[in-house]
Amino acid sequence: MTPGRPTSISPPAQEQRAVLQDILRRAGRTALRWLYDTNPRQKADGSEITEADRAAEEVIVEGLQREFPHSAIVGEEGAHVEGSRGTWHVDPIDGTSAFVEGLAHWGPTVALVQDGALRVGAFYQPRMDELWFAARGAGAWRDETRLEPEPMASIGRNDSLYLPSRFHRTMPLPWTGKVRALGCTAAHLAFAASGGAAAAVVARWAMWDIGCGVLLVSEAHRALLDLTGAPFDPMQTPGAAFVAGDPLAVRQVVDNLFARPPTGVQR
Repeated sequence: MTPGRPTSISPPAQEQRAVLQDILRRAGRTALRWLYDTNPRQKADGSEITEADRAAEEVIVEGLQREFPHSAIVGEEGAHVEGSRGTWHVDPIDGTSAFVEGLAHWGPTVALVQDGALRVGAFYQPRMDELWFAARGAGAWRDETRLEPEPMASIGRNDSLYLPSRFHRTMPLPWTGKVRALGCTAAHLAFAASGGAAAAVVARWAMWDIGCGVLLVSEAHRALLDLTGAPFDPMQTPGAAFVAGDPLAVRQVVDNLFARPPTGVQR
């Protein structure tokens, strides 16, 4: 643990966490009604959508409007609410394909952008009843545990790199450890923040996909680099691919995998 860092969450962040936990739990329970009984359709971008996505988004929007009546809201499935105190970015089910397949890593995630910066984020995994939460200056948390992973000294054969599901089509992978794809960007970034993953590569994204995860990684004092090796800020380079996780692992991924950009991944 870093000397001088608080081990408990501040009262304002505690209140925000409690509010978002309630909203996302209700959205997660709503989505679970369709588990193993989905009828997915393909959207124009090739991703899947189900009735559970729409129903969960309605629950989240209703909750955010009630608790943060002056904030704007934009949702992946079409929600749009005007407001003047920041914007909540909403993905009702990040990892819809994993949800359709009956896997564990999926769930609702939200992030607040205000005054040009990420301020608050939350991600809930219903099948594990697990809440990930971060607030700028208040730390990153998995349930009641603060995320403070120790820096890695080296990359071993059991250290995991989390990648997009189709990454294997782009290039060979010079990675000495394990490679995983959970089908959920929010989960990839959460594990990159907690130390469960050495690093995670994110190739395509919208703010509702990565807002909470980027804040988790930042507040856990892990690394965020774009494919050139420069510090990554989603507010400055919208849509740019990036790598998140342990500083040593992130640097190794950028230097070894992206010396030349792979097919389909833009610098």
